[in-house]
Amino acid sequence: MARALVRRDGQALLRSERGSTLPARALAAERARPYSEEEAAAFLALHRALREALPRHRPELDEIAALARPLMPARMQPPRIGRPRPEMWPLALPAADYDWLVSPLSRAA
Repeated sequence: MARALVRRDGQALLRSERGSTLPARALAAERARPYSEEEAAAFLALHRALREALPRHRPELDEIAALARPLMPARMQPPRIGRPRPEMWPLALPAADYDWLVSPLSRAA
């Protein structure tokens, strides 16, 4: 039985006979290959259309998109949230007396 491996853009990569390890290696390489600008744009357009057409499947479609995003060109990835700069760190709260939270029974022990 022959097997074929097709790229995201529809191009056939290889055709091999059963028992060969070549398809597994080619599939792993294709899964790790970054998207081209055109592939990413096509994927995102299809994702948007499917989300609109299949509202019940939005969580699964979003999981698929989350797996694809790291392989997309940097400008098409969601913005990264950076570490807060020192001038933006939250201020420490003043010390407070929280003894009233401790139950009287725990004090007796």
